[in-house]
Amino acid sequence: MLKREKRLEKKIAKERIGILFEMMERMKYEDYDLARRYVELARRIAMKYRLKLPKRYKLLFCKKCLYPYKEGKFRVRIRKSRVIITCLNCGYERRIPIRPKKRNKYKNQK
Repeated sequence: MLKREKRLEKKIAKERIGILFEMMERMKYEDYDLARRYVELARRIAMKYRLKLPKRYKLLFCKKCLYPYKEGKFRVRIRKSRVIITCLNCGYERRIPIRPKKRNKYKNQK
């Protein structure tokens, strides 16, 4: 019985997720349903191999309906120190807090 190479599997999964998001970016203006399917596949791969999607990918689609954001399909507002992205397909509101980076108070002490 052969042992699974989990590191290699995760590396390949990350590459495939990147490829799927590149394809989604190209297809979202031509075939919107196909672009949504790419997002769905990328999320499924990430879940199977227990990978976190990078933040740059997470902000490209609606968390609820998985539709890629494109011009005219989402609204961005800033209110009370947070960015609110509203999906105009399903109405889901994603709230992203705006906070300054926390500095470690022990780092600069001698």
